[in-house]
Amino acid sequence: MTGIQCSPDEIQIITLSTTVSGKMKNDLAFVVKGRAMVIGEHMSSSYSNMPVRVLMYTGQLYEKWIKMKGEEKFLYQSKLYKIPKPEFVIFYNGAAIKPEKETLRLTSAYEDSGSEGFGHLELEVPVYNINKGMNVELFDKSSQLTQYSEFIATLREFNKLYDNYNQAVEKAVSHCINNDILKEFLKQHGGEIVSILTMEYDVEVAKRVYGEELLEDRNIEIAKKLLKRGLPVSAIAEDTGLSESYILELQTGLSE
Repeated sequence: MTGIQCSPDEIQIITLSTTVSGKMKNDLAFVVKGRAMVIGEHMSSSYSNMPVRVLMYTGQLYEKWIKMKGEEKFLYQSKLYKIPKPEFVIFYNGAAIKPEKETLRLTSAYEDSGSEGFGHLELEVPVYNINKGMNVELFDKSSQLTQYSEFIATLREFNKLYDNYNQAVEKAVSHCINNDILKEFLKQHGGEIVSILTMEYDVEVAKRVYGEELLEDRNIEIAKKLLKRGLPVSAIAEDTGLSESYILELQTGLSE
């Protein structure tokens, strides 16, 4: 990912356990040889707001890194203080159809484009779809990632076969162990995986959220069609429930 050749002992895990008033934590963050800070997230649902979340993580991770090194005082000295280069990545394996790769930008969340004469901040986060059959080149680099994709695909198939989600997870884990899919990992952590996947799962909430996402996707497509027909932005916002600022972004995208 970073292109930096290193050994395991040259990687320092600095993942945040809690942030944003203790309500969120990031999935994974590590520093490679003090040169690159990699911030990674795994998503199975909507990730539109991830650039904002990653921005919040990044500030706290740099603060943590500097404190770990005991070098806070250097920030106030005249000599340039060097920091690891930030690199971001999101892996997506949700059920909603997404492209193999897309790039999310922090500027998409801004209320307006800003004023001339002032500095601006951009943050780009690539999203890789790691569902089975996607990003073949990426999977070729990691057999474990390939097997993880197969495990998720198996879980979805068993979820269709069993009304009880807990039972579906247990059956999927057993099937994968018997078929050499993440075998050693699941043999060692299978019980923990079952617990994690079932602990906070609420079928009704999941259906409602998924339904809301489908509705939003439908409204976006309607907005695009209405823009092509030349309807006013205000009228489109009223018909679709989307914000005028978001519709203007869609309009810009259509004109590019």
